[in-house]
Amino acid sequence: MPRTSSKMTMAKAKSGNEKGGALTHERLQADLEAFRKAGGRVEVLGNTRVLKKVDGQENAA
Repeated sequence: MPRTSSKMTMAKAKSGNEKGGALTHERLQADLEAFRKAGGRVEVLGNTRVLKKVDGQENAA
């Protein structure tokens, strides 16, 4: 699916010494809310067979 906007910003990783270095549930929730308000969308992907045990393959290795 083509992107509607070419203007994208990337969050910079903060070192442990910088303020706000701890990642909490509340911070994730606030960041996601701000992302969505700015027009961002999250694409949710389904499960793949790679993540599931397939009968007969667990002893094949």
